[in-house]
Parts: sequence; structure tokens; C-alpha cells
Amino acid sequence: MVTNKTNKPRLPILSTGGKVVFIISLFVLISVLLGGMVFGYGNIFDGVRSYVRGEGLWAKAQKDAVFYLGSYSYNHSETDYNAYQDALTVISGDKKARLALLESPPNYEEARNGFLQGQNHPDDIDSLIGFFLTFQRISYMRDAISIWQSADQSIDELKQLSELIRIEIKASNPNTETIIELRERLQQLNNELYQLENRFSLVLSAGARWVKQTAWRVTVLALVIFTGIGLWVSRQIIKGITKAEHELIISESRFRRLKESNTIGIISWRMDGVIEEANELFLTMIGYDRSDFLAGAINWREITPVELRHRDQQAINELLAQGRCEPFEKALIHKQGHWVPIYIGAAMLNGNQEQGIAYVMDLSERKKAEQQLKLAATVFAGSSDGILITDSSMRIVSVNQALCAMTGYDESELVGQPPSILQSGYTTDEEYHRMWESLNSSGQWQGDIIDRKKDGALIPMRVSINQVKNADNQLTHYVAILSDISERKAEEEHLRHIAHHDPLTGLANRVLFDDRLERAIKMAARNHSQFAVLFLDLDKFKPVNDLFGHKIGDKLLQKVAGRLTRSVRETDTVTRLGGDEFVILLENVNDQGMVEKLLKQIIDAISKAYHIDDYDIEIGVSAGISIYPNHGTDAKTLLHHADIAMYETKESKGRRSG
Repeated sequence: MVTNKTNKPRLPILSTGGKVVFIISLFVLISVLLGGMVFGYGNIFDGVRSYVRGEGLWAKAQKDAVFYLGSYSYNHSETDYNAYQDALTVISGDKKARLALLESPPNYEEARNGFLQGQNHPDDIDSLIGFFLTFQRISYMRDAISIWQSADQSIDELKQLSELIRIEIKASNPNTETIIELRERLQQLNNELYQLENRFSLVLSAGARWVKQTAWRVTVLALVIFTGIGLWVSRQIIKGITKAEHELIISESRFRRLKESNTIGIISWRMDGVIEEANELFLTMIGYDRSDFLAGAINWREITPVELRHRDQQAINELLAQGRCEPFEKALIHKQGHWVPIYIGAAMLNGNQEQGIAYVMDLSERKKAEQQLKLAATVFAGSSDGILITDSSMRIVSVNQALCAMTGYDESELVGQPPSILQSGYTTDEEYHRMWESLNSSGQWQGDIIDRKKDGALIPMRVSINQVKNADNQLTHYVAILSDISERKAEEEHLRHIAHHDPLTGLANRVLFDDRLERAIKMAARNHSQFAVLFLDLDKFKPVNDLFGHKIGDKLLQKVAGRLTRSVRETDTVTRLGGDEFVILLENVNDQGMVEKLLKQIIDAISKAYHIDDYDIEIGVSAGISIYPNHGTDAKTLLHHADIAMYETKESKGRRSG
């Protein structure tokens, strides 16, 4: 006869601890899976947000392009035309990114550069790329890409339209009617692009709603499945734990004789290595639990490292001879395999030659502290930064070799001295006062100072100082860490030079000139002195660029800069404002005659022929003068007067040549 039985699914037999670990692991797994889903949804919504922001940037750039192109058609301003081209650069960047992602395989680097060119935030780039590649075949994204591509055609027509407008404006006799027609077409294009932007936004919004609904459904489904599994498994495990607890209560009475101790491990042992009784502290010390103990898994001979068993034999000899042994240090092997340093003392029970009792103390923390001290000493000696330690009275008690190498002093020359032995005099008393205020209020200070080596050389330092206090909160030492920042300071100086000088000619730029001009005004007002501003514009420079190219033009500007620099004093400032315009600040001048004489020398120097790459080039220069305070007492007025004077000179040359 055949009997059909329904077998219920059962979990593998586990220990109580194993069951707890299993259920915790299960819920951790569920949490990780849900967290992963939430993380994925977050990336998706971040991608939607990034595309919405990107669409706004694209739309703004498109509107800017139309606005500036229209403005250019009216005022013919190159600034507006350049602004129009800058706006197109943003739009072109987004197109470049899209085309790179549509390649097979996608060109991630090109796409990243394109999105950055489109002024998208660097933190949004990965979201933009991931969203595009993940959803490009979804209907909403396909429609959005299609609209995007349609906009490319309108943008291309906008570019063609801009070329026609520019050609018409650059013509010798611009046709006003043609320009009006082009403006009307520009407005039509703007309306077409506006419609495309609206369609793109609507499609993107619909896609976002679809993603939100889909994510919600998947999340709810996953949550129901995971929760159901978790509840079923938990119920099975809890039933097993309840049964195990019942059995443990029955057997617990066997171990009530063992004295509880929270300060020391206690064991009852036999000569053959069997541990008959042990308190929880001892078991915890070596990583075992009560089930291991009951299973006989702990044998003191087996968990003693082979290298230390000879010391155990010495203790056993003492026990057999005296009934007790002197406490000693040894180690036991932890369940996980590492050694646990202990301090152990033992005695035989009532003269029994086979059984005894022992107390065990865990030395792990003490050994750890000793290792930390050794490590600190190693770090102190091997650190590449200088370390200096003083006592509470600010006398050096120790330095490492890095500090000695850094300063040139031997350790014996520094110990016992105050840290002021390294002072250079370049750090002010006020800075030291702020340092001590910080140390006294917060116990630490960090900043840059300039110290002096033994040989007298200066060395910039990054210094971090901390107070050290004992258990009673009393100050005992100061510890200073010093880093040589010479290279960093040199780099900072290089960056300052770049920020204040023209990259082509090496002359001062407008920022540095404005600063020196303001300083000259203040000094002249205080000293009742005079200075002059010369405004220079090269004549016939544009034909040089047109005939020989910009490379020759750049070399010519460099040679002009050299002649200007050699024509003035070291205290004067020669500045390139841009293009072929230069300004010279002449400080401490006596009168206008002196300035005019110097200006003539400058004009003569500039007007001499230049030999560049087998070409002989001749240019001229037109200049204007303004003198403080005769022609103004502020920077704007002085520059304006010199500029006007220069243009009057240039116009008079034109009338003479005509």
C-alpha cells in the first residue's frame, strides 16, 4: 500500500547562534536588495532631473543664440556675435554627446566632453550618460531623441542664417531689406525651436511619470515577495530557537556551581587537557561558546601553541612538586586562529594529581598598548614630516631625523632649546599671538610660518601643533608636525605670475596694471607728486596679421614688448591691454616735457624695422599722454584722457597720409 505524505519545507539544522546569524543575514540580504533597488531608482530619477536641467540649459542657450544674433543684425557688434557663437557652443556640446552615445560602442569620453561643453554640472554627467544608454530604446526616450534630432536641423539652419546675416553686414553696401527678411526667418526659427522645446519637455515629463509608476510597482512587488520569505524563514527559525531555549533551561542547572566572574577567567582542568568547567569570561576570551565547551571542543593542551608547551611543562612540574605554580605569561590559540596573550596561575585541588583550578587574565589590551607604543616610535622615527616635542615649559625634549634633515641641526643641538631657535623673524608677533590664543582655547593650531635653517636659509613650513594632556587633564607636552612647503609656495608664486601677466608677451596684464595705477594715485596724492599714463596703439599691425599670419603677428608683439620694456625704467609698468594696445605707467615724472621726450624715444624704438622669419616688417605707433593730476585724479579719467589723445594722434596721421 502506498501512502502519500506531504513534506513541508524545512530549514537545515543549525545551532542557536547559527539560526540567529541566518535570520540576520536573510534580513540584511533583503535590506541590501531593497537598498540596491532604491539606489537604482535614485540614479534613474537623478538622470531625469539631469535631463530636465540639461533641457533648460539647451533652451536658454538657444534663446541666447537667437537674441544675440538678432541684436547683432541691428548693432553689428562683434561682442553680440561672439555671444551668439558661445551659445551655439553649448548646443553643439549636447549634440556631440548624443552622437557619441549613439555610436557602437558608445564613446564615453567624447560624450562626457560634450555634456561638459553643454554646461551640464560635472556631477550630473554620469547620470546623463547612464540614463541615455539605459532608456534610449524606451518609446519615451526614442521620441525625445527624435525631437532632439529635429532640433539639430533647425540649429543647422540657424547657423546658415547667421552666416548670411554676417555676410550681408560685412558687405560694403549692406542690403537693409535682405537683413529684414533674414530677421523674419530668424523669428520663425525661434518659434519652431520653441515648439520643439515644449514637445521635448512634454515627452520627458511623460517618461518620468512612466518611470515613477513602473518603479513603484516593482518596489511593491519586491517588498511583498521579500517580506513573505523573511516572515516564513523567521517563523521557522524562531520555533527552533524556542525549542533550543527549552532544552538549555533543563541543562543549565549542571553549571550553577561555577562561580560567575566579570573580572577574571576561571577554569577547572585535568592533566590530559580536558577542561571540566569554565566561566563565560574565559570562553569569550578564546572565542568559544557554551556549545563548543559542551561538545568537548576545548582542550587546554591543544589550544596551547607548540612553541610554548615547554613552559607549560615547567608549570606542571611545579604543581606536582608544590601543589601550585607561580603565575606566568603564555598564549592560547583563539577559535579564529590567532594567539591570545594571557597571564595564568594554577593550583591542584586537594592534593589531587590529576585535577586543578586556574585563573586566567587577558593581556590583549596591554600587549596592544605596547604595540601601539612601538608603532608610534616607528612612525616618529620614519615620518617624512618633521616632528618636534616640547615639555609644558616649551623646552624641546625630542625631535625626529626628518626635522634634523630639514633644518640642518643635530638632535643634540635642539634638545633643551626653545622652538624659537628656528624662528626667522618673518613671522610677526601678532601671528604668534593668534597661534597661542588658538592653542590655549582649542588645544591645537595649524598654519604656515617661515623658519630659518642652521645655515641661515629660509624654509616655509606648514605647522600643526597639538597639546598633550594626562588623565588629570593637565598639560604635559606640545607636539608639532612640520612639513616643508617650499615647492607649494613656488607653485603659488608661479600661479600669481600667470594671473597678473599677459601669456603672450609676459607683460603686466590689465589686473596688475589697475592695481599699480591705483597705488600710484594714492602715493602721488600723499606725496604731491606726478606720474604719467601713455596709451599706445600700433599702426599697420592688422596688415601684418593679414599678410604674414597670426604666428608672425604674435612674434612681432613679443618684440614690441621687449623694446617697450627696454625703453623705460625698471620702476615703470608696461602693460598689454589686448590686441595691439599697450599702456605704460611712468611714476615720479617732473613735467610733461620729460614725458614727451621719453615718448619720442619709445616711438623711435617701436618704429625701427623688425626682422622676423626672413620678413622685414615696419610698423608705427600712435600714442596719447595723460598726467596726474593735470588730466585727472582717478584711474578711469586718466586712461580715458590718454585714450582720446591717442586716437587724436591716429586721426591726424590719417589726415596727413590722405
